[in-house]
Amino acid sequence: MEQNKNDGSEKTKDQFISEISMLISAVSMGFVGLMVDFLSGFPTYSIVLFRGVFGTFFLTLWMMKTGAFSKTFLKNNFKLHWKNLAILILIYPLGILFYFLNIQVSGYAIAAFLLYMNGIILLGIEYITKEEETIPKINILSFFLAIFGVLVIMEVWEGSLLLNSLLFGLGSAVFLAINIFIRKMMYKRRYRSEGIGRDDEGAFDTFLAWWATITLIIFFLPFGASDLFRLSLLDLFVCLLLGLFPTALAFILYNIGIKNDKTGNVIILGYFEPFVATINTAIFLQKFSIFTVLGGGLIIIANIIVIRKSKRSKRIDITK
Repeated sequence: MEQNKNDGSEKTKDQFISEISMLISAVSMGFVGLMVDFLSGFPTYSIVLFRGVFGTFFLTLWMMKTGAFSKTFLKNNFKLHWKNLAILILIYPLGILFYFLNIQVSGYAIAAFLLYMNGIILLGIEYITKEEETIPKINILSFFLAIFGVLVIMEVWEGSLLLNSLLFGLGSAVFLAINIFIRKMMYKRRYRSEGIGRDDEGAFDTFLAWWATITLIIFFLPFGASDLFRLSLLDLFVCLLLGLFPTALAFILYNIGIKNDKTGNVIILGYFEPFVATINTAIFLQKFSIFTVLGGGLIIIANIIVIRKSKRSKRIDITK
């Protein structure tokens, strides 16, 4: 009896750690827009580069601490996945660029909510590529629900469709969806490979986040290298925050959340991010629209329906 009580207490503790970790991760991600806005004196591609440089720095430290930066581990990953890793050099940077552009054009909240169209787009990609043989009717409904959410955010009845906002928002969602799809293929190949399983899955998760930040450096360094030397002490401080909290720390806490989750529901807390962005928009930009919240809420609900009803991995990408 005492053992059962101890087991129950341990499970409760793990679940609490899971929920707190995921919530802090989502809140951290919600501050991306604020940091991008602070660095607006630099070109957008340079801000993306800053995230890559400082995010790589902190993730490298974490990988070294956890032993995931070993020569053998890195060599095996590059050998097994080099084609997909090469594709991500193009896909991931463009997704982040579109996202940051939309932050500057539309504000934190709209950019964050439109980014979360990726779940619906990913479902379509999986159906087209036969990864999902059938789509439940409820998921078809979620697609139209998300589209309606976008129309509400855009307030189309006002007669002014924000084309740049729509282009950058859906562009970021499409590239993120492709990014997640490629990662899922990498996980599948990894599990099918002889001698490789789930034992070092946490290390591989971190490796993918680390590689994502590396791709930002590879893609944008030729364009923004000179801006690295223009950073003031205050700019440098903000860049360190950008690389640490909504990049490295958010991903590490996300992994802890998934690892300790016993119910499968904790991932929903990850959708708290755009609501944090909405609060920041109201506080720092002095802008608030109930239609942004309503439309964004519809997009989030559509994503939750997809997660609940599809036999998909519980992972979502928080390395945006």
